[in-house]
Amino acid sequence: MLKILEEVSNRHKKINKIEKIKETSTPFEALERLKNNKLLPEDRNFFLKCFGAFYKKNTDDYMLRVRIQDGELTPIKALKIGEIAKKYGNNYIDLTTRAQLELRYIKEENLYKVLNELESVGVITYQTGVDNFRGILTDPMAGISKSSVIDDRILREKLEEEFLKKEVCTLPRKFNIGICGNFKNTSNVFTQDLGFALAKSGGKYGFRVFMGGRVGMMGIDSKIFVDINEAVLLFKGIQEIYKKYGFRDNRNKNRFAFLIREVGIENFIKALEEYLDYKFVKTSELLTDIKINYFLKEELVSGKYAYKFIVPSGIFSGSDMIEAARIAKGVRGVIKLTFDQNFYITEVSGIVEKSSLYKKYAPNPYFNNLVACAGIKTCSFGVIENKHDAINLANRLNDLVPIDGIVKFHWSACVKGCGIHGVGDFGFVGAKVKKDSGIVPGVEIYVGGNSKKEGKKVLKVALDELEKYIIPMMKLYKGSELPYEEWYKETNMSEWAVGFIMKFNAKHFEFLPTLPLKSNKIEYFEIKEIGDKLFYQITKTHAFDNLFNPLQVKSLKEFGYKGGIYEIIDNMVSGKYQVWSEVIDEI
Repeated sequence: MLKILEEVSNRHKKINKIEKIKETSTPFEALERLKNNKLLPEDRNFFLKCFGAFYKKNTDDYMLRVRIQDGELTPIKALKIGEIAKKYGNNYIDLTTRAQLELRYIKEENLYKVLNELESVGVITYQTGVDNFRGILTDPMAGISKSSVIDDRILREKLEEEFLKKEVCTLPRKFNIGICGNFKNTSNVFTQDLGFALAKSGGKYGFRVFMGGRVGMMGIDSKIFVDINEAVLLFKGIQEIYKKYGFRDNRNKNRFAFLIREVGIENFIKALEEYLDYKFVKTSELLTDIKINYFLKEELVSGKYAYKFIVPSGIFSGSDMIEAARIAKGVRGVIKLTFDQNFYITEVSGIVEKSSLYKKYAPNPYFNNLVACAGIKTCSFGVIENKHDAINLANRLNDLVPIDGIVKFHWSACVKGCGIHGVGDFGFVGAKVKKDSGIVPGVEIYVGGNSKKEGKKVLKVALDELEKYIIPMMKLYKGSELPYEEWYKETNMSEWAVGFIMKFNAKHFEFLPTLPLKSNKIEYFEIKEIGDKLFYQITKTHAFDNLFNPLQVKSLKEFGYKGGIYEIIDNMVSGKYQVWSEVIDEI
């Protein structure tokens, strides 16, 4: 089977320009040049990214991505980070979707000093950018909560022993790893290049292995079951195979997933076992919930609790990090960053709720599960501002349609998808939109996303009109005791039907159909059913007696409603439209 890997790899022999840059120097040589103030252009543009330092030409400074192992910050580490942010980084901190953090506005003359100050308290930035094994996502409650079965920290440490500070910039592309030894999916484990999810086989706990996930896309279930030692062995094999056979031609198509796609998952597993001369167990019961789990308060084995602080769009500050460090020290706990850009303070008995910091970052349904990556101000790829766009929408919805439920809003400033828009109940991707006034900032709207599948793109709208599209869905959801994801499943609506309802309400008049639907997401009948609900709202009578086999279909013309949107509704109930895109384009 290794021959198949070789044959596939041989079809990708061209070398991209980044691979050529790698041949000219090393990241460690670039770090030495930074120390001696002798940086080369390729250092700023590439090599320093291996240490998390991303040069921002428009502001002539650096964003520094910090590796926070297990998302855990002791009070000492948090205090140092807060002080650095205040002293060197405009008091600004971003919490990221890999349970890490980013410092911004670091001047080049201070960069090496900042790296050393971080390392003085055991905080590093190694391999947080470009073609490296990035920060490993783990259950933030690993080893300390009652729902934690396997302590993820043990496997994370063993995996890092294989590459951290050693295998720097040796991969074809970045590689994300997730571990979750919890029944709850607390680390977005299924959308990683390599995911280890809690499972059980032969009466013992271990991990089920998922491969080839990416942002918003679930990895393939390999069926492989491993204990911690086998997980390390498997990782070593994948590490060597990806280094040797991974594609190095087109950087848009050289993630681990593309190698698996061309080889096929079954062939890849056979090749992996041949390479390692080891047969893995292929039977187990998956125990980690596919659905991402969000909890605001978690009971710990100590009998105390971890309290969650909700940080809108992950926008934090050095000052507040220092205050979080003070609180954590006071309760003898730690700070635990999460993949949804928030954080916990552990070992709390209740006093934290009274603190000014908790009141500032208190839970709110529209912010609890809000994720937004960096936007146009700090990211060269960004199309919209993003973080503040996300906050503004959440505030407006909270004012207009307050809810008590759980709804996930995920914002990506561009198509790269760093805001993980694919897994949101509503995903937004920055775009440019044409209006009568010209080209304006906008978003593509994705709906129906979750850990199993990426949401479907249904609309593209201007930012200044976005709330009008989301409000009707929040009104429909309001009052439900279910999380939005579960509520939406029970509505029996297709994603396209959601797109229609959003656009109809934004462009015409309020229409909140009774749910669930009966048409089982069959487009032709779903269009007719929703058309009939509109018909009934207007006339207080149905357009037909039977959805699937009507004897007669009425027309709005009989009631004096002609042309425009009324003609479109008539066409919906009469069966003129076969697919939703025809209807949505016309309204």
